Amino acid sequence: MKLKSFFRSSGYLADSFIKSDSGKELDLKDLPDFLRTLLVTDGTVTKSLEAWFWEPVIVKVSRNECVALSKSLDGLEANFGDKVLQREVSLCGKKTERVFSTAQSTIALQFLPEDVSESLEKGSIGIGEILRDKGLETYRDIFKLNYLPNYQPTQSLSDELSGEIISRSYRIWVNERPAIIVNEFFSINFYNESE
Repeated sequence: MKLKSFFRSSGYLADSFIKSDSGKELDLKDLPDFLRTLLVTDGTVTKSLEAWFWEPVIVKVSRNECVALSKSLDGLEANFGDKVLQREVSLCGKKTERVFSTAQSTIALQFLPEDVSESLEKGSIGIGEILRDKGLETYRDIFKLNYLPNYQPTQSLSDELSGEIISRSYRIWVNERPAIIVNEFFSINFYNESE
C-alpha cells in the first residue's frame, strides 16, 4: 500500500485541515507555532524540545519488548510472525518532569545493524538519539497526521496525555528500507499554555 507523504519538501500545506477518524476537522494553522513546527520536522523532536523549553529531555520507557508481529503494518517492511520491537515512551523534562510528548514505535530489528538493535532492545535512550550516536544514515517520511479530540491512551501511557491531541506517524528508512514506524502524540492544550 502506497502511503501519502507530508512535508517532504515544504513545511506548509495549502490544505491545512486534517480530519479525525470521527470526521471532526482541525486547521493546522490554528495550532501553537512550536507544536506546528514539531509536526513538520524530520529531525529528532528531543533536540527541538530541549532548545524550546531549555532543559534536558529524558526518555521514560514504559514498554520495550520483542514480540512476533500479529499482523502486517502498512508502511513497515515486516510480515506476520516477524520479530519486532514494540516501544512506548514519554519525552519528559528532566527538571520539571513535564510530559512533552508520548510515542509508540514498532521496529523491524532485522533491518538494523546489530549494535543498533541491541541498544534499542536495552531501551535506555530514544530512537533518534541511538541512530544519531551510531552515525546511521536514515530518512524520515511523515505519512499520517491525525486529530484526536478525545484521546484515551494505552494502558502503559495511561497517566501521560489525554484530551485533545494531535498525532503524527512517520517511517524511518534505514538502508532504503522502512524499518521503524513511530506514532507521536502531543497535547494541544499543553502547547497552547507553553506559548
